Amino acid sequence: MRKYFLLSAVALLAATSANATTDYAEVTAKATIEVAGTLECDDLDFGTIVVKQNNEEMELESNDWWANHNLKFNDIISLDADGDFSGYIYCGIDDYMRADKSSIPLISENGDEMQLKLNDIEVNEMFLTTLVIPAKVKAGTYTGSFTITHTY
Repeated sequence: MRKYFLLSAVALLAATSANATTDYAEVTAKATIEVAGTLECDDLDFGTIVVKQNNEEMELESNDWWANHNLKFNDIISLDADGDFSGYIYCGIDDYMRADKSSIPLISENGDEMQLKLNDIEVNEMFLTTLVIPAKVKAGTYTGSFTITHTY
């Protein structure tokens, strides 16, 4: 009986593989490459901002820079007149541009952080910014970067 069971199992397997079908598909891969030119945008240098020890958080908007220059905030002692207090980013293009981030971390050499916010990430001609100085900010030079694109 056992012999017949093994023979029938082998016969069943042989019959199954004899009737098998195979499906296939051909796949097409595609990549479109565009090479970007370069834009020349003005860098932002806010100069030296002197704040009181244990300051409160402050948001300096580019629209208010000239008012801020008049020390509108109680915790600002001085603004360096050589800095770019406009807070505008201009790339010389009178057309729509887009930034890859809306908030850019500015990191100091000691790893402390503050934020530069772009008021809009898609603009015509220039970006307006907001510099966020955190409460109890630590002294240092804070830097960061981001990418601006112009598609035409």
